[in-house]
Amino acid sequence: MAIRIRRAQPADREHCLRLDSTVLTEYAWRMEEREEAGGITVNFQKVRLPRPVVVPYPRQGEDLIAEWEACDLFLVAEEDKRLIGYTTARALPGHGICWIHDLVVDPVHRQRGIGRNLVGHVAAWALERGLRELVMEVPMRNYPATCFCRALGFSLRGYHDRHWRTSDIALLFGTSLRTDRR
Repeated sequence: MAIRIRRAQPADREHCLRLDSTVLTEYAWRMEEREEAGGITVNFQKVRLPRPVVVPYPRQGEDLIAEWEACDLFLVAEEDKRLIGYTTARALPGHGICWIHDLVVDPVHRQRGIGRNLVGHVAAWALERGLRELVMEVPMRNYPATCFCRALGFSLRGYHDRHWRTSDIALLFGTSLRTDRR
């Protein structure tokens, strides 16, 4: 079946809320910050967890709905008229950045290029607006999402402590958008 990416409609919200946004992982990132003579060193180290862990999505309920209402772009992916994923983004034109706040694909449909397709549509939208960078926020405990970002060519650009109401650390991945496409 073909995947269709389209702008979200108000009726899609209930379906988005019902998607399973959790992630199962055997790895996480450990952050170590050291102050040394003349500088601060921050190190992220991949660690194997003692057993697989289900990582909840950092935004839930009211926080998620508030993001949907505030975003500049809300896209959904559907297959056979069934919603299977979504993404939200905001344009920060003063900084030349498009910030991806949410990217969710139902677990049954992961590893099929749907997330990549959603990010591609966000990138095209950002380029149309003259934005130069794409930034994606990822919970530090969501190792599969960090692998996804790196597979798309994103690099670690920084982090933000206590980014969500959950107090989780957000890893900020970014990539430059090509402006030479013809």
